[in-house]
Formats: sequence, structure tokens, C-alpha cells
Amino acid sequence: MSERKHTAHTIEFKLQILSEVEEKKLTKTEICKKHSIPNSTLSMILKDREKLQKARDDSKFRPATSTKKIKLCSHEELEDAVFAWFRQGRALNVPLSGPVVIE
Repeated sequence: MSERKHTAHTIEFKLQILSEVEEKKLTKTEICKKHSIPNSTLSMILKDREKLQKARDDSKFRPATSTKKIKLCSHEELEDAVFAWFRQGRALNVPLSGPVVIE
């Protein structure tokens, strides 16, 4: 049995593939060969089309389109408050380590 190389593709790469599929200049098989991806990967990208387009349109992911996963927080208000506290602490040159932030 041959070992398969597992690769994680960036959101930017997936969006590029989506645009090629929508243009319909190449078949799906040709797109897979061009980018050296299996058909199942292309199917998963097409299945997650809405999630990828939402990530592109959401301003939080614009600077980080090179990220490989879309991670959303479950408590957005809490995260915003902690981030504001963190920025305030850094502005006052307060040393903030992992345990201090967790506490």
C-alpha cells in the first residue's frame, strides 16, 4: 500500500480553485491534475464553498487568507474584551504571560 502525502491547503488556494471551477474553462479533472490534488479534495472544497466565500467576505479573515483553517470563537464578546485588556496591558508595558492571561 502506498503512503499518501497529506497536505493542508490555504484558504487562498481553495478560493483560487473555486474561481477556476466557476469559470468553467477547465473540467474538474483537469483542475485536479493542474493543482495535483485528488478528486475527493476538490469535492470537499466545492462542498465547503459557502463557508470559504463567507470567510473571504468576513473582514476578520482578509489579512489572514493564508491561514489553513477557519477558526471562529464561540464567545466573541469575551474574546474582544480579553483582547482589549491585552492591548491595554501591552500599551502600559505590563508583562503578560500565558498564566496571567488565563487567570
